[in-house]
Amino acid sequence: MGLYYILDFIMTVSEVAGLYMIYIHLCKNPRFSSPFWKFLPVCVFVCVTWVMTWFSQIGAYKIVLISMIIVVCLKIIYKDSICQGIVCAEVHLLLVSSLPEIISIPCLQWLYGEAALVEVDGVHMLRWEIYVFTLIIRAFVLIGIHMLVRNWRYRFGRKDTLVVSLSFSIALAVNMLSAYEYLNLGILSNSLVYIINIFLVVSFVVSFLYSKNTVCIREQELKKQQTIERMNQQFSYYQERAKDEERVRALYHDMKNHLLILERQNSAETKQMVSDLRRRISDYEEYIHTGNEFLDVIIHDKAKKAKEQQIDFSAVLHFEDGGFIEPMDLSTIFGNALDNAIEASVKLPPEQRLITVKARSIHDVLMIVFENYAAAGRKNGTSKEDGFLHGFGIPNIQKAVEKYNGECVIRQEDGKFVMKNIIPLPET
Repeated sequence: MGLYYILDFIMTVSEVAGLYMIYIHLCKNPRFSSPFWKFLPVCVFVCVTWVMTWFSQIGAYKIVLISMIIVVCLKIIYKDSICQGIVCAEVHLLLVSSLPEIISIPCLQWLYGEAALVEVDGVHMLRWEIYVFTLIIRAFVLIGIHMLVRNWRYRFGRKDTLVVSLSFSIALAVNMLSAYEYLNLGILSNSLVYIINIFLVVSFVVSFLYSKNTVCIREQELKKQQTIERMNQQFSYYQERAKDEERVRALYHDMKNHLLILERQNSAETKQMVSDLRRRISDYEEYIHTGNEFLDVIIHDKAKKAKEQQIDFSAVLHFEDGGFIEPMDLSTIFGNALDNAIEASVKLPPEQRLITVKARSIHDVLMIVFENYAAAGRKNGTSKEDGFLHGFGIPNIQKAVEKYNGECVIRQEDGKFVMKNIIPLPET
C-alpha cells in the first residue's frame, strides 16, 4: 500500500502543478500584494483532494466539489471575473485531471483484462502500471497546456464561458456515467464510450480555442478602435495647432513692424518695452522650418514639450520632398516617435536627455531618423508598460511607413534607441 500512497502523492503533485500553471497565467489581477496568497488554491486543492480520496466515499463527485472550491478560492484571491475562474477550473478538471485517466485506464484494462485490478491490503486497486502510464500522459498534457497559456492575455466574458461550460458539462457527464459503468454494455459499447469520451474532450478543447480566438478578435477590434480614436484626436489637435500657429505667425510679423517703429523713439521706457517684447517672441525667431507646414507644427509642439522637461532637442529636417505623405501619417510617425522619446528621456539623468530627429531625401528615398537614450530594460524607447493601452506607437509607425512601401528599422544598443524610417520617393 505504501507504493500506492507514493503514486497517489505524485499524481496529486502533477495535478497541483497543472492547476497552478493554469490560473497563474489566466488570472492577472491579484487582490493582495503578498505573493503567498497565490499558493492558497493549490494548498486547498491538495488538502481537499487528500481527504476526499482516502477518507470519504463520494466517488467521482469529488472532482465537481473540488472544482467548485477552486473557483471560490480564485475569486477570493483574484479580482478577475468569476468567468475566468470557472474556465480555469474546467480546463484543469477535464484536461489535467480527467483526460489522462480517460486515455490510460481503458487502454490498460483492455491490455490486462481482469488482471487490471489487484488486491492490496484487502482493498481492490488498479495496477501500479496504470498510475505510471497516467502520469506519463499527464506530463504531455501539461506541456501542451503550458504552450497554450504561457502568453495568455485574454479575458473570457459570459458568452465565451457559456460556450466552454456547455461543452465541458457534456464531456463531464458522459465521463462520470462511464466511470460508474452505467454504459457498460459489452466490449463494443465500452469501445464506443471510450471514443465518445475522447471526442467530447476534443470538442471541449475546440470550444475553448474558439472562445479564446473570439475574445482575441474582440480585444483586437477594441484596440484598433482605441488606436483610431487616439490618432484622430492627435490629428485634430495638430490641425487646430496649425491654425493657431498661422495666426500667431501673422501677428508676429505685424508685431516686428510695430517694434521697429517703437525703437525709433528715444524714450528709455519704450526701449525697455521693446526689449521685453522681443524676448517674449524670441521663440518664433528660432522656429524650426521643415519644408512642410503641418510637420512644422508637430516639431514645434514636441520641441516645446522637450524644453519643459529639460531635454535637449535637436532637429535637422529637410522635408520639402515629403509632401506626398498625408498629414495623418506625419502625425503618426513623428508624434508617436517623439512622444516615446520624451517619455524615455525624462527617466534619465540630465546629461543623457537628448533627442535628435533628422530627415532628408537621399537619392530616391526619404530618410527619417529618431535617436534618444533609453534606460536599460526599456523596450521600444519608451517606459510604457501597459500592454493594452500602450504599445500602439511603434506598430502604428511601422504601418504608416509601410503604407508608402517603406521600412522601419529599430535597434537599441549602448543605451541608445534608434529608429530609422526609409520611404521611397514617388516617381515623378
